[in-house]
Amino acid sequence: MSLSHRPRAVTIDDVAEKAGVSAKTVSRVLNNEPNVRDTKRKIVMEASRALGYRPNPAARSLAGSKSFLLAHLHDNPVPEYVAATNEGIYTACRDNGYFLLPQRIEPDAADGLDRLQAFLFTARPDAVILTPPLCDNEQVISILEHAGVPHASLSAAQSTSARHVLRHDEHLAARKLVEHLIHQGHRDIAMIAGPEGHKAASARFDGYMNALELAGIHPETTLVEHGDYTMRSGLEAAQRLLARAKRPTAIFAANDDMAVGALTASLALGLRIPEDISIAGYDDTRLASAVWPPLTTIRQPVSEMACRAAERLMQPDDNQPREEVLAFDLIVRASTGPVPTS
Repeated sequence: MSLSHRPRAVTIDDVAEKAGVSAKTVSRVLNNEPNVRDTKRKIVMEASRALGYRPNPAARSLAGSKSFLLAHLHDNPVPEYVAATNEGIYTACRDNGYFLLPQRIEPDAADGLDRLQAFLFTARPDAVILTPPLCDNEQVISILEHAGVPHASLSAAQSTSARHVLRHDEHLAARKLVEHLIHQGHRDIAMIAGPEGHKAASARFDGYMNALELAGIHPETTLVEHGDYTMRSGLEAAQRLLARAKRPTAIFAANDDMAVGALTASLALGLRIPEDISIAGYDDTRLASAVWPPLTTIRQPVSEMACRAAERLMQPDDNQPREEVLAFDLIVRASTGPVPTS
C-alpha cells in the first residue's frame, strides 16, 4: 500500500534559487526593505509568484500566528469614502482588540502588484477589507487567495471569493433617485457616470437607464458623460452637457464630488439651482450638505458596512461566506425641484 505525500512547501531558498539571488536579498525584498535595486526586486517578486511562495504561518508568531492587524486596502479617489470606511473598521477594531492598517494600493502601477505582495509579507494582516474599485480587481483577489489572507469586500459588483460581501443595491438606489427627478416632471435628465469599466459605476448607470425606460423616456446617449469621480471631471462633463443646444433640465452625477462640479459649472453660467436646473449626487458625503444649495443624494451606509465586514472577519467561527444587502436612503435637499416651466 503506497502512501501519498503532500508536496514540500516552497521555501525562501527556493525563491532565491529561481531568482538567482541570495536568500538574504529575497528576505529584504519580501520585507519591503529599502536600498534594493528595482531590477532585483522585480525578479524576486516574479519568482515568488511563480513558485506560489507564502510565509510559513508558524513563523509569523510563536503564539497563535495572529497579528491583530486588519488592513483596509483601497484605491478609491474620494477621500470622504475612504475616511468613512476607516471609521467603520476602526470602531470594530477598537471593540475587539485589533488595530486598523489602511493601505493605498495602485494595481495599475508598474510595481503595484509587487508592492501589494510585499505589504502582505511585511505587515502580515490577519484579514483584509477591500473597497471599490479594488474589490473587483481579479489580480488583487488572486494574490490574496494565494497568500491565504481572508478578505471581505464592500460593494463588490458581484459575489466573489471574499468571505463576506457587504453592499447596498446601487442599481435600485440610482433608479429611485432618477424616479424622484421624473416625478418632478423632468424628462431631459443627463447623467455624469463613473469611469467606464468600473463595475459599481455600471450598476448606477444601469439604474439610471432602468428608471428612464420604466417611465417611457427614450434615453439619449448624448445626455451621458463620464467622469472619474473627481470634482474637476464633474465640472468638465457638466460644461459639455450645458453646451448642448437643448440643455438638460436635470443632471444626476454618480457621486457627490462630480455633482458639486456640475453645480459649479451651472452657477458659472448664471443658472439658478433648482429653478433652472436640478442637480443630484450619490454617497451623501459631508460635502453634499456643505455646499449651497445642498445636494439631493443617496446615502449609502459606508461606515456600517465596513464595521460589519470587520466584525465578521474577526470572528474565527464565522467561516461561511455570506452576502448582506444593507438599506440606503434617498436624501432630498434643495438642489432638485420641479422642471422649469419655460
